[in-house]
Amino acid sequence: MKKMDSVVAVLVPLLVLGGLLAAVLLSQRGITPHARAIELEQLAPLQEETVQPGSVQEQTEDAFVDLLILTGTEKDFHQTLADVVEDMRLSYRSVDINAFSLSMLESADTVLIYTQDLSALDGETMVSLIGWVEDGGHLGFALVPDTGSSFQVISRKLGISDYGAGYVKYHAFRFKDGFLPVFNDLVFDVELEDFALAVRLEEDCQVYMETADGTGVPLLWSRELESGRIAVFNTSLMQGKDGRGFALDVLSVLCDTLCYPIINAGMVFVDDFPAPQPEGFDERLKEQFGYDVQGFFRNHWWPDMKELTWKYGVRYTGVLVETYNDIVEPPFEPDGVDHALIRFYTSEILQSGGEVGLHGYNHQPLCPDGFEYAGEDYHTWPSTENMRLAVAELLRYGKSFLPSASFTTYVPPSNYLSEEGQQVVLRTVPTVTTISGLYLPEMGVNALVQEFEEEEDGSISVPRITSGFAMDGYNELVAAHELMLHGVFSHFIHPDDVLDDDRGADLGWMNMYQSFTDALERIEQAYPELRWCTATEGGAAVQRYDRVNVQRTRVDERTLEFTLSPFYDEVWLALRCKQPPESVENGELYPMSEGLYWIRATGENVRITWGTAL
Repeated sequence: MKKMDSVVAVLVPLLVLGGLLAAVLLSQRGITPHARAIELEQLAPLQEETVQPGSVQEQTEDAFVDLLILTGTEKDFHQTLADVVEDMRLSYRSVDINAFSLSMLESADTVLIYTQDLSALDGETMVSLIGWVEDGGHLGFALVPDTGSSFQVISRKLGISDYGAGYVKYHAFRFKDGFLPVFNDLVFDVELEDFALAVRLEEDCQVYMETADGTGVPLLWSRELESGRIAVFNTSLMQGKDGRGFALDVLSVLCDTLCYPIINAGMVFVDDFPAPQPEGFDERLKEQFGYDVQGFFRNHWWPDMKELTWKYGVRYTGVLVETYNDIVEPPFEPDGVDHALIRFYTSEILQSGGEVGLHGYNHQPLCPDGFEYAGEDYHTWPSTENMRLAVAELLRYGKSFLPSASFTTYVPPSNYLSEEGQQVVLRTVPTVTTISGLYLPEMGVNALVQEFEEEEDGSISVPRITSGFAMDGYNELVAAHELMLHGVFSHFIHPDDVLDDDRGADLGWMNMYQSFTDALERIEQAYPELRWCTATEGGAAVQRYDRVNVQRTRVDERTLEFTLSPFYDEVWLALRCKQPPESVENGELYPMSEGLYWIRATGENVRITWGTAL
């Protein structure tokens, strides 16, 4: 056995070196490494189409809506909810709670109160509102309520048997009964300080989320109230982009059936790869693996990364860097370093089903003089012409060993990109269609923050949501919510994460790798139909998602029809419902987690039928 291990230890490096030599020889002869055929083609830009992006506008007073939102003074919170409702293509109307009248209930299916101050609703109005619920309405409270007289009138109807005089702080929470797939039974305790009303609930309440500090204060619960339903979100977490998932949590609890468009794309970006690699030794890697840094990446890191493409079908999007100089004045020239490793890894990415996009001639973001980097030690560019020349050199460099490549993805260095820089990229490399910044803003950082959408300049924004081999609780929670809300996993890693203690290097490569593998395993189990793809294919999925409008029609008490327009070749939908569908016309139904299904629409009219009345 030991002899066999010794043979393997010798053969593996030789095989890798053989592959490296072959890639170099092929690239020097001008032969392009084989790239997998695109599985989902991008559509023509919006400027060349007659359609407009799919959206839901706030409805007029006389129109029937899926959701009536009663608002107060908490404006930041309202925007979070509006963003989610519009992404889900649900019709809604927002009304200041002071202007609410009971007649509005006649044109709404669900009412969501999004303010702490309930004083505008007097006791008589509250009683009538509860009567509407008992007759079949759905009423939700999206923000921890104030315990004034209006609340006291209905607290028992909300399922509250007792509550404290004030609010309690908590610093951790968990979901119950597998409510949020992928996050499962994990505890969230990342820099959290929130408050909740200390309550005891009746036994007929169903709790979905509670504090994880030993007290188990209910944070999200529902209660059936005769023919209707009540839901209470006993927190202030539904704010900001990272709070959007909580809006979906509340709607999922409150509504019997939710069906909304999703992207269906799983993307893993490898920033700064292929790029010049550091030389020399890292003591931890040398002690554990016996190689210098480049040897570790070649003989351990990349083979491990490739294993994930075989096991889970991951398609990497690597982004090319030519040099790490800090030059922002021409001439922009090759640095004379042997780039055999870059050519080798380029070939490996393509042959493993991935994509090579563009990152930069160097790692200086394309931002003009006067741009604020928020403390980052980067240079600005004195002119857009200098930016153009640098991008042109990067394109020349990429074409030198991928002569027939059409580079379609651009990822800005350190996620900084000015409007001027974006236009330089699009003009200099007309094949670029997909630009990937960040989905979530970072405090004090002026980085490129995007939505999943098409832009007016014809580009497709495909932001990265999470990062790192060893994701912390914050990344885990956001990833789980975005898979539920948008059907997307968009994640980025760096090869040099393994060298940086702030990004997990202190754990050691094997633990970092195992952590990432565990995360992919949970995603695979919860979302077996997640489509692993490159950024370009993800951009194609974003186009279909962003453009589609959804019209909902109740055909009868057991059947719902969804009209999707414009319809090209497919639209993916997420379906959350209390009972499984009996049949789906013009669509393929895929069970995900309990009560959650994905549907691949194959025609513009999708009809879903249940065995019993909804």
